[in-house]
Amino acid sequence: MNTHFIKTLDDVKTLLSQEACLEPGWDSKDECYQWIEQTLSHFKYRSLGREGKGLIRRYLTVASGYSTAQVTRLINQYTNKGIVKRHHSSSNGFRTRYTKADIRLLAHTDRLHSDLSGPAIKKICERAFQQGDGRYERLATISISHLYNLRQSKTY
Repeated sequence: MNTHFIKTLDDVKTLLSQEACLEPGWDSKDECYQWIEQTLSHFKYRSLGREGKGLIRRYLTVASGYSTAQVTRLINQYTNKGIVKRHHSSSNGFRTRYTKADIRLLAHTDRLHSDLSGPAIKKICERAFQQGDGRYERLATISISHLYNLRQSKTY
């Protein structure tokens, strides 16, 4: 998005009056965060009055495509630390319980039994494990609802 022509708060007001024709056009989040920081610095956000801060907040929301809450978090980060920096998360969230091999085994079992209902497939997996097939160890304890979730996965 080309915002180099916006230098004053009046330019921002003019742009926001034509809000419908604006579309965010950032290649990456890092680029957008950098632009937000530059914009806050350019307009000296900390020294603006209430009306000016509201204008800049609306401008950032419209031009970035982020929600009002996200823009508020970024502005707070700028006012507290002087920079807007993206936090990269290193965790993967929840640990996966069922491997891709388990999902493929479930798909194979479904094909062998002509796509039976979830409770029937669960019972087949339980019996297979009880009869000594170690491949079904994790699938023997699967819940029926999660079985349906795995059926919707890309690996299935």
